[in-house]
Formats: sequence, structure tokens, C-alpha cells
Amino acid sequence: MEVRYISPEEAVAYLKISAASFIWNFDPEVDKSVEVPVLGAFDEGKLIAGVEIFDFKTNYCGKVLNAVVASGVCSIPEKRRTGGVREIFNEIGKTAVENDITFGFLRPFSIFCYEKFGYANLNRMFAIRIPLANMTHIPRNTDVELYTGEQLEEICKLHNKCAFKENLLTLREDSKHFCDKPLEESVYTYLHRISSGEADGYVRFKVNRSERILAVQELFVLNKDALYGLLGFLRNYDGLVNHLRVRGQYQGSPLSCIADRIDDVVYEPDGGVAGRIYNLKKLLESNTYPEKHGKFRLLSLDELEQNKGIFEVEYENGIAAVTRTDEGEYDISLTPPAAARLMLAGEGHNAQTASFIDGVEINGNADDFFRAFPYRATCFYDSFWST
Repeated sequence: MEVRYISPEEAVAYLKISAASFIWNFDPEVDKSVEVPVLGAFDEGKLIAGVEIFDFKTNYCGKVLNAVVASGVCSIPEKRRTGGVREIFNEIGKTAVENDITFGFLRPFSIFCYEKFGYANLNRMFAIRIPLANMTHIPRNTDVELYTGEQLEEICKLHNKCAFKENLLTLREDSKHFCDKPLEESVYTYLHRISSGEADGYVRFKVNRSERILAVQELFVLNKDALYGLLGFLRNYDGLVNHLRVRGQYQGSPLSCIADRIDDVVYEPDGGVAGRIYNLKKLLESNTYPEKHGKFRLLSLDELEQNKGIFEVEYENGIAAVTRTDEGEYDISLTPPAAARLMLAGEGHNAQTASFIDGVEINGNADDFFRAFPYRATCFYDSFWST
């Protein structure tokens, strides 16, 4: 089986596979090209499976690392379970180091399915639905500015500042993430500013008139004043809608920290994000470690060549030396999904809680490992998933 990126001439074949796989309409007059690279699997020269590949830069412990995001995973229904999708994910893993990819993300329709490729659930995302009538303790506010496209550099800079406060949040540097035609597209973005004029938060939203909901697609803030300022601005729509619904939230997000003080708040499932480590050594070297000296030996039960073996990590003053060996004693062993769960999700496990996670074996004292991966605000999120 051959795995390679499809050519422009093969886009129609991929779109037909996608339509057959997901049972949606294929329009031969419209569906002629794809906007992002598609990694395809070919059996005897025929395309049988494809995955749309997105490249992102993300924050991990204050370092900018590259990530690959898989979307639109599909295969010809009659060719399912013949290895096409698996070969695509194998290719991503094989080329990760040369492409400087540290980890991968996707939104799984079935985590059991993607665990086979080394992925684990990282964020169980939810939407917070708040009655505007119960937000009277938040002062109304109009200290905002409509985004028109002229503030692109400023809003990208603001978003990236927010990204460095949350592990795995993607960085932005172009206009594709922001709507600069609010009247035409009915999607509005407003910036909040401090007294000096500097932006410290923004919100993007549209209106669901049939349900009388102000649907917030993104809400990013640097501080509590920006959060209250933007919520106070959104209160001004209480003549048009009854509820505020904010997507892309997670445990520990700024809004979730104050939502419990508001009556009749509802938390609604909003999908989840799964992740996989593709370059374990780089991730271990990029992690921020405790000041106090520590040392652990991690046995990685990964099939990827770059992730196999025992990784010895000795740390102090926030940094670590990482070496890899093929054999020897170890303190903890992890399968790829377990490694992603403990080192990417930011849940802050200890030996007791980690013992309940499939794929974890503690072989002695692994306290120094768990100290190296404490609770951290963590959320992989990007605008192409937020509509």
C-alpha cells in the first residue's frame, strides 16, 4: 500500500470517498478541490482512504512546538478495516521527527478506535449555557471595539498571549481565524481594552434566533477584568436573546471558574480532543520541571522508532537532561495513549490516580515522574472546530 499526499487531480476522488464515508451529498459542479493537504492511502494505485492534514504551532510549557491535526478521516466503506487509515497514521508517525512534529490532535468519533493509533482523550470540552437574567451582578459594559480586520496584528498578538497561558492552545498569525465582515456573515468579534487602550480580551459570537441564544464561538481573556468586561458587554443583548452559550470550555477555563456563582447554569457536552505524542524526547526536553532535583526512568511501549525504549530524565532548576537506552530498570511504563494522558492532558495525576488508567504500570517509586507533570491549564482548541 502506498501513502502520499494526493494531487489536485485526485481531489475529486477524495471528496467522493468523504461523501460515501460520511453519507453526505456530493456535488460534481462544486466539489472539485480541497483547501488543505490530504494524505491518502492507495491500494494498487486507487485511492481508498484519506486524512486532511492541518499544521499548527502550539504552546507547550512556554515553548512553541509544531503539531499536526487530522480531520476528515475517511475510507471507502467497502475498504474499511483493510489498513488504509492505519497506514496514513503510521506515515505521520514515521515522518514526525524529520517534519519537526511533536504531537498530533484530532476530534475522535470513537476514542476506542483512535487509541489503536496511540491517541487518548485530553479535553472533555463543554459549553456553558447561562441565563442572561441571572448575570445582573456583572456590570453592563460598552468599553469594547468591533473587529473590522484593521486590528489583525493586534488581535493575533492578543490571542497568542492567551495561548501562552494555556498548554496546547494554538498560535495565530493570519486573518483566516477572524471574521472581518460582520454585517455580511452575521459573526461579530469585539475586543476589550484596558484604560491605556491595550486589548486584553476578545469575544466572537453569532445569534441563534430560533432558540434566542447568543452563541459565543470564542472567548479569550488575559485577566478577570477582561472577562467581566466582555460578559458585561454581552449582557446588552438581553433584549434579543435569553441565554448566553459559550463553546470550547474546559475544567479550569476562565469562564468555568466564575460560572458556579451564577444560578441555573447548564453544562452541555461539546465534544472532545484526543492527542498523541509523536516525538517523546522533544516533549520531555520541552517540559518545565520542578526546581528541586528529580530523576525517573520511563519505559515507552510505543511502536514508533523514535519513541521506543527507556527514557532517563534527570531534572533540576526547571530543566532536564534526557537520554534514551534500549534496556534496563524503569520506574514507570506507558503505552502511547497513557503517555498522552499523563504528559499532555495536564490533569496532574499521582501514583494512586494513575494506577486506574489503562496502559500505566508503576514499577517502583515514580514520584519524581508525577512531580514533573503537575496540573496545568490545558486545552487544544482552534477556530476551524468552533463553528
